[in-house]
Amino acid sequence: MVRGNLQVSNAEDIRAGMQALFKGEMVTVCSTERLYHYLLGDDADQESILDQGLLPLSSRQGSARWKELEAWRPGFYQQIYEEFARPVLHVPYTNSGVFLTPIDFRSMPTARLRDRPRFAIPLDVLNPATSALTYVLTDRRVVRPLSASTLEETSAIWSEELVRVWFGKDPSKIFYYVPQVAAYQEGGIRVRPEWLET
Repeated sequence: MVRGNLQVSNAEDIRAGMQALFKGEMVTVCSTERLYHYLLGDDADQESILDQGLLPLSSRQGSARWKELEAWRPGFYQQIYEEFARPVLHVPYTNSGVFLTPIDFRSMPTARLRDRPRFAIPLDVLNPATSALTYVLTDRRVVRPLSASTLEETSAIWSEELVRVWFGKDPSKIFYYVPQVAAYQEGGIRVRPEWLET
């Protein structure tokens, strides 16, 4: 179904991906059981996340990073919410969200994030009522409810080759095109130490 330029599902792409997968023509790199939060900063980020959980940036509105972003582009995260999640969540914007990906970069030799520390979050930790799965395919933003079945369908579409082509296509928004999950649950996502993979 298509709403404006937002593609809520794409049966043909899913079917083609599933056929390639079953024929053994495609290497899958998206997990169907875990979502990953890759640490791009320093060790201080890791300690903060272990202590406080994965929090939306908007929960730290006094931080230099939040102020810098709001000065550069006021309402940026609300715009992201409108594009990435509102088409399936149908509730007003409440926070800037926490962003995760099903892409397992450790399964991709030479991937840029292969050696980065990450948190591997079990799917059942996220509230599906406040989380959306999204990516860009055939020049349209796909927005889907988060579930085990939508992750399986996404895994069937997003091969290693497709991820390599689209990850980092825009260096200012490296995850913009590839599968990611925007989670808007209040209080962020509590993490367990055993979910940290270094």
